[in-house]
Amino acid sequence: MASKTTRRRAPLTLVLPKPLERAQAEAEKALTRGVKATLDLLPSDTRKAVRQLGAQLEETATALRARGRKVVTAVEKRGTSLVGEVERAVARLEKRRAKALKSADKESTRLIGLVQAHAGSVLRAVAETFDVASAQDVANLGKRLTQLERKLTGKPARKRAA
Repeated sequence: MASKTTRRRAPLTLVLPKPLERAQAEAEKALTRGVKATLDLLPSDTRKAVRQLGAQLEETATALRARGRKVVTAVEKRGTSLVGEVERAVARLEKRRAKALKSADKESTRLIGLVQAHAGSVLRAVAETFDVASAQDVANLGKRLTQLERKLTGKPARKRAA
């Protein structure tokens, strides 16, 4: 069995624009003839009233189209202005964000400096509390001790095992 392939059809207005326009024009002419024939069957007062009503309907339709165009124009203008307002608001928020970020950076730098200064002073105090002699100080004390021993004993000092 052969498989069916579905092909998408183009709209008739694209395929047959001229024949479709002619058919529409012929249909409108036939309707107009039918309306005129029906109106000819009516009494003159009723015919006049129907024609006046038709004219009023046309005027109303024209007025409504004009109002519709005005409304569309107003909505488009409002949309454009709203887009502008939104863009300005986004720009303002971006500026505020950048300013807040810069301020936060400055504040964090300041706080880090304070913490470092405080930590340095605390560590200095701790280091002073634990006044530990350096290797150089120990070596100097050892030499001094050797010198004092020589003076006291009058003998050369013994070499100590390191």
